[in-house]
Amino acid sequence: MKKAIILSSVGGILLATTAGVALAGMGEGRHGPGHRGAHGPEKMFERLDLNKDGEITKEEVENARAQRFSASDTDQDGYISADEMQAQMAARIAERQQAMFERKDKDKDGRLSPEEMAGGRKGDHHERMFKHLDTNEDGKITRAEADAARERMRERHGRHGDNE
Repeated sequence: MKKAIILSSVGGILLATTAGVALAGMGEGRHGPGHRGAHGPEKMFERLDLNKDGEITKEEVENARAQRFSASDTDQDGYISADEMQAQMAARIAERQQAMFERKDKDKDGRLSPEEMAGGRKGDHHERMFKHLDTNEDGKITRAEADAARERMRERHGRHGDNE
């Protein structure tokens, strides 16, 4: 029973990952049209256009999924164990951490200063947070201001219920 639950979970994760990768490059994402980040059209084609002909077929999506499964199944027993999944996720996290470090290390000295850590792609996160949430500009974010910002975001995205 436990093995069936794990396998079902793994299958669901792999299916969601495949769908997420396929959908990531379609339409306008949160970064706007033409976004070229980790989930933009270029990355989608890099991962899924296996024959590099500029088109993604259903067969290529299935083959890419099968290749990811096979790469995760390191003992090649036809199943992904919890240990194999953990190793795969650890490797993915390590890759992302390295990419983030390289992106933040503006002076390329192999170390991150407090200024490099504070600055993001769009500048200082805390400054942006206060700009959007501290509506009366008193240097404090109240629960009411946070709730109002949450409601504005829901309205922008067409969501009005708490369970969505």
